[in-house]
Amino acid sequence: MISRLRHFFADPAALLGTVDNDPPNGLGQSQLVKRGRQIAEELSTEAPDKAKATLLALLCRVTIYSDRIEIALCRGRAAELLAAKSIDLAAQHQRSDPACHDVMTLRVPARLNRVGREMRMLVEGADDQTAADPSLLRVIARAHDIQGRLSQNTDLTVHDIAREERVTAAYIYMLLRLPWLAPDITTAIVNGRQPQQLSAKTLMRKASRLPADWTEQRTLLGF
Repeated sequence: MISRLRHFFADPAALLGTVDNDPPNGLGQSQLVKRGRQIAEELSTEAPDKAKATLLALLCRVTIYSDRIEIALCRGRAAELLAAKSIDLAAQHQRSDPACHDVMTLRVPARLNRVGREMRMLVEGADDQTAADPSLLRVIARAHDIQGRLSQNTDLTVHDIAREERVTAAYIYMLLRLPWLAPDITTAIVNGRQPQQLSAKTLMRKASRLPADWTEQRTLLGF
């Protein structure tokens, strides 16, 4: 995920499209491009905690599909970051879940690949390709898929999907909590860096009491 964000901030055309010809704080185009490259460089060298703070400040949602990962960013937050004097966004971290209707989506091609007896998710362009837990990936992807189906078809109900999937409605309701995981938790799972004790079975067992607060989510899941 960090690699894709770095590529975005280092791309002048992408940055200029983000601000819609209205540069934040009156920055000229050359200043905007320079600031974007600075952010891209900082993202590649900063400590993990600082990288996580940046993700929290920028990400609205991380969605996993079988062939790609989508990162939804709040356009206004990206503009604020470009206007900031430093990448330290502690103040924005405190408002980690605002309503953001102006969203842009970054896509990262990915695929599940068998390596020996293991399944790995390989992310194109990633600096390193660590083994992700395929069961965790499948349960999160399934949750996003069901949420998408319910959003697209308002006549469809949880009970309809439960019958189609041959599971209980209670199981579907638990799945539907997973799309609201903190973005950095989803990113860690994609990169195979979740706590060792966090399996798909453990995640589903804890889903029924998954809090809305991202800090509490991390504590519950062992991050």
